[in-house]
Order: sequence, then structure tokens, then C-alpha cells
Amino acid sequence: MDEDFSSQMKKMALAMGTSLSDKDIDLLPTDMTHHGSFNYIKFFEYMQKFQASGQQESVIRKAFQTLDKDKSGFIKWNEINSGPTTPLTDEEAEAVIQAADTDGDGRIDFEEFSELIKKEKMAKK
Repeated sequence: MDEDFSSQMKKMALAMGTSLSDKDIDLLPTDMTHHGSFNYIKFFEYMQKFQASGQQESVIRKAFQTLDKDKSGFIKWNEINSGPTTPLTDEEAEAVIQAADTDGDGRIDFEEFSELIKKEKMAKK
């Protein structure tokens, strides 16, 4: 895998309270990147394999803070659209907002983000 991609994945994992080795990164699912765009949902699904359930709230908060680049307390379209590696397309960024934005204000607060992650985790059980 690309060195920049590996470096970014390690940083994201650390922000979520865990770490990934080079071997772990080599084992990332191929659908984590799709046409050169980073797939946040697939990344979070993958990271759940490396987390203890007792750390869930802390890990979700760290992930939220990593994505909330301007520290406003909200993840906005432009923050999603400038991901850690290759920016998402406008359509991909809009899909992420629509999936998580339950109050319809066009941005994702911590509660919405947390619910999205927990819902994804529940769907996998």
C-alpha cells in the first residue's frame, strides 16, 4: 500500500485509541478505498475489530474529534470532503452527511456520529 495511505491510517487508528501495524494495513479490505476515495464507514467497521467494547465511547469521541477539523463540535460537509487521504467526491460526502444527520441541519454532531457508529456495529453482530 501507498506509504502516505499507511501513515494516515496509523494516525486515524491512534486517534481512535488503538494502533495498526504495517501488516494490519496490508490486510485492509479493498473496499476501504473505492476509485481512489477513502471510505470512512468501511474504516470504522474495520477498526471495530481492534477495539474493546469498554473503550467504545472514548474511541468514538476520539474519531469524532479527528474528523471535526475546526473543533466546532460538528462534522460538516467540507470536513468530510477533505479526508485524510484522497478527498471524497461531493456525492460521497453528501451520502455520509445524509446517513448520519438525523436532525436535518446539514452537519453531524457527536450524538449523530455516535449513533451512526453504534448502528453500524449492531448491524454487524
